[in-house]
Amino acid sequence: MNEPFHEVVEGLANAKAPVFVTAAAGCGKTEAIVKAVAQSAGRQLILTHTNAGVAALRSRFRRYAVPESQYRVETIASWLLKYTSAYPSMSGFANPRPQGDDWGNVYPAAKSLFIYPFIKDVLQASYQGVFIDEYQDCTQNQHSVILNMCEYLPVRVLGDPLQGIFGFQNDPLVNWRTDVEQIFQPLPNLTEPYRWSKTNPDLGKQLAQLRDKLLNNDEIELNAYSEIEWHSWTEDREKEVCRYADITKSGTITGIHQWPNDAHSAAGRMSGKYQSVEEMDCKDLMSTASKIERWRSQGNYQAIGNEVKNFILKGCGNRAPFSDPNYLRTEFLRLGQGELKVISEIIEIITHDPNMQAYRHELFTEMKRAAQEFASGKWSTFDEAAYVVRYRTRVNGRKPENRVISRTLLIKGLEFDHAIVLYADKLQNRENFYVAITRGSQSLTIISISPSVHYSIIS
Repeated sequence: MNEPFHEVVEGLANAKAPVFVTAAAGCGKTEAIVKAVAQSAGRQLILTHTNAGVAALRSRFRRYAVPESQYRVETIASWLLKYTSAYPSMSGFANPRPQGDDWGNVYPAAKSLFIYPFIKDVLQASYQGVFIDEYQDCTQNQHSVILNMCEYLPVRVLGDPLQGIFGFQNDPLVNWRTDVEQIFQPLPNLTEPYRWSKTNPDLGKQLAQLRDKLLNNDEIELNAYSEIEWHSWTEDREKEVCRYADITKSGTITGIHQWPNDAHSAAGRMSGKYQSVEEMDCKDLMSTASKIERWRSQGNYQAIGNEVKNFILKGCGNRAPFSDPNYLRTEFLRLGQGELKVISEIIEIITHDPNMQAYRHELFTEMKRAAQEFASGKWSTFDEAAYVVRYRTRVNGRKPENRVISRTLLIKGLEFDHAIVLYADKLQNRENFYVAITRGSQSLTIISISPSVHYSIIS
């Protein structure tokens, strides 16, 4: 690592005032956080936005054997929820298990709570400093809470405005120039493409060039880059490229779509070779769990069997086995007699049956765990057990499988050996495109209608 990197690490570790670092993708941001925490005095709080980011940070801390007593890593949402639900009368938020849009109410509640003087004592007794990763994805509501924290502890924020993709219409993202650069003190930028230095340095250099073009809002000619493999998009070509990569490339592979239905559909066409990553709300899990609980409360276990079958078919590329009335007949008979624990056995069989071509293992695994949790007797309703299972995943993070098809929102912060941008024309803007093209450390393949691409600036 070069001298600016060491200067950044030292500046982060010893910061007494709010500081910021601008870091391009793959340029050592996670490494800087981990090394700075290792050098910092006292326990540090590390916040990020996604469970993928939590998993990446924890993995890096373990790699460098940083004692767990020195840090706590959480998503901003989960960490703030603990405070708002612990003091509901002061925060005005009394829902310890938010779902969907309810999560958006956590941040105004935290803002109300964090103005109370006692919060300063609580934070200072718990931590000596705060690191916030991917700060470009902070919304204005989150930013307001962070500014309160700056009054109590040294806050270090790191991010890249070209990777800001998490904004909401009623809660826009921070403006890097006005909300970050004019409030926090700068440390040197991180621009050296370390992610590719040992695996494909030429790709790293070309991605740096692409970054400049995106920042200038220029049109990009993909054929001008020797390390980018380009293909003209058709659905069949997309399938061929992914299957060929599965056969010929070692290591991890991600295919990247913009929209959830596109990702699920693409994974479904791959005969179970690729898995589709679930959104953290996991609506298909929670919806089915609620239906199971409704039928359970009515004693209609035959209806539960139908719900489980429909649930399974949401994530299997081949439905033919279910046309055989004897397929899983014994298990569904047990389910019809009220044995809900058998759901976990059904899921286990499905995910290991190659004929079913299951491509949503994460969804199925969470349902399996929910059935096991409910059978333990700890929870009074099935949907409550499902919520607890998913909340654990939200807090603890998840590790994607070796072959996944997902969205920029869900793989942001993760690194794969090979990245395939599927139907790049559907990516909304340059920010999503930049996140997508910087996920692979060894190779990059882009499938688009034309080799000439041009993206709008995010609004």
